[in-house]
Amino acid sequence: MTVDTRAMRPKAAVVATDQDAASAAIARVFERLETALAAKDAVAFDSVFTDDVVFINPAGSVFSNWDELHAYHLTAMRDSPDAEAHYTILAVRLLAGGHAIVNVEQTLRTPDFSVTNRGTWVFTERDDNWWVCSVHNTNVAGTAERHTAEAASD
Repeated sequence: MTVDTRAMRPKAAVVATDQDAASAAIARVFERLETALAAKDAVAFDSVFTDDVVFINPAGSVFSNWDELHAYHLTAMRDSPDAEAHYTILAVRLLAGGHAIVNVEQTLRTPDFSVTNRGTWVFTERDDNWWVCSVHNTNVAGTAERHTAEAASD
């Protein structure tokens, strides 16, 4: 007997809701992150994360709460004062219970290097706001580029 396993699983994880409004609100979170990084404002940058956030950076370091993540971002912004980031949302999937899984591509540039990573971000909606409660990033192979003074003058 052959069992059709496709019939046994849900057709999609996405729930019927106002996808456009939620996607726009989530896009604004990433715009806030870009603006905060450009301003070198770690408090504003980290204002989108829950207190119990779990954040895994592209190097594999795990930050288990807001305080750990904020300390990491304070150091990163101090050590790379000219860093800029751009986020591109690849997919937004709204799940039951006011949650969303968002796949993102981020390009980080400094005068010395640029690198692209992709991440899976988990959002939760509370009080009409979308908050990031979990992030897992991984570098995209072959995208790291070291900039040199000679290359900058070309």
